[in-house]
Amino acid sequence: DIEALPNILQRKYALLRDMDKSLQEIQRQNELRCELEIDDMKRDIKLGNATPDSSLFKFSNEALDEQKHAIRIADEKVSLAMQAYDLVDTHIQQLDQFLKKFDDDLRR
Repeated sequence: DIEALPNILQRKYALLRDMDKSLQEIQRQNELRCELEIDDMKRDIKLGNATPDSSLFKFSNEALDEQKHAIRIADEKVSLAMQAYDLVDTHIQQLDQFLKKFDDDLRR
């Protein structure tokens, strides 16, 4: 239904914007967390509690979980964008068929 297309797209784009805001917040939070953790690692090196090549340097589970969550949101955004594209593409094809039929009817 062509009349419903703008409303459907508007909802999908609103959801994309909400997901984008959420993703940006998670990324900001994760960046801050990682910066703090890196500062802690640097402090440990200065204090002699660790060496620069130490295999003990790993980000916390919280930082890794935030990154995984950000990836999930990004994947959902891609999926939603593909749905919107497919929806528009389908409607364009329907309009093309309608115009072709209309043109054929006019030529008769």
